[in-house]
Amino acid sequence: MAKLELVAQLKGHNDRVWQVSWSPTGNMLATCSGDKTVRIWANTSHSNTSQWECIHVLEGAHKRTIRSVAWAPSGRELATASFDSTTGVWEYDERDKEWECVATLEGHENETKSVAWSSNGSLLATCSRDKSVWIWEVESDNDFECLSVLQEHSQDVKMVAWHPHEEMLASASYDDTIKIWREDDDDWFCVDTLKGHTSTIWAIDFDKTGDHIVSASDDTTLRFWKQYKPNNQEGIATPGNQPKWMNVCTISGQHERCIYSVSWSKVNGKVASASGDNHIKVFAEEPTTQTDDAPIWNMSACSSDAHGVSDINSVSWFPTEKHADWLASGGDDGNVNIWRYVEDGV
Repeated sequence: MAKLELVAQLKGHNDRVWQVSWSPTGNMLATCSGDKTVRIWANTSHSNTSQWECIHVLEGAHKRTIRSVAWAPSGRELATASFDSTTGVWEYDERDKEWECVATLEGHENETKSVAWSSNGSLLATCSRDKSVWIWEVESDNDFECLSVLQEHSQDVKMVAWHPHEEMLASASYDDTIKIWREDDDDWFCVDTLKGHTSTIWAIDFDKTGDHIVSASDDTTLRFWKQYKPNNQEGIATPGNQPKWMNVCTISGQHERCIYSVSWSKVNGKVASASGDNHIKVFAEEPTTQTDDAPIWNMSACSSDAHGVSDINSVSWFPTEKHADWLASGGDDGNVNIWRYVEDGV
């Protein structure tokens, strides 16, 4: 068994931490909280992994909990989704060395749960308790135009995630489904609905190719989905000539309570999950399974009581090779933890 080694604990939030999000280069970590702030942390020492500092506090733009925080691909903008039903867009001012809220996106009728930037930074997606997903186009001078309001989910939408290379969006909902959205003739539509979970889907993440999705649910399972494109060798039907997503692996019995977060490393290929049972677990695919159609995933590391007795709301792998073994987590205890994944014998 490998292990998760705690290398730093970042304290500063005075309410639960909802999401942790690495900047595209990994040189900063943004965290959002029930205390209505975003904190930006940096590792201030190249030699000491435990030496971290809060270098910015973003506050004043939201009246309620900040539920989600996301970096633009440029690393110069942040988006924040709040229970006050708005989304804030923040920009770093090189002159003043400060972050400023330059736009507030309104329209959702209830709590905004998640926000995500497309891979090229030209689109922003938000989702809400009002059962809708909104897609916004990034225009010049900090203007944002709503291109589409997607209303096919029947319940609260918990999370949105963009494909790592294409303009394709996935959304996860309280209605136990994942929906896949694409654009056609200037409008967005649902091209597939992924069914299998038996309770709320809290989190989703793509692998580095974008051909696979992992989902985490209140039903205490992780499910792995594979995209089958038209004319695939396996003979999977693709209605409307659109790729079809199929459940190819389900992990159960590893968490005792709701799984709130999942992160699929784009570097080391491992999947980390975080749960209300206070455990963080890391899963690795068996190298002997050479087929994508029936992969076998095994637990390779576990941290029990990773945030004491508190629920763990978010996990996120470091985005680059530099610290591919780092994992960040945030919990109801208000702390942000930095872990190192240590292989046997390392």
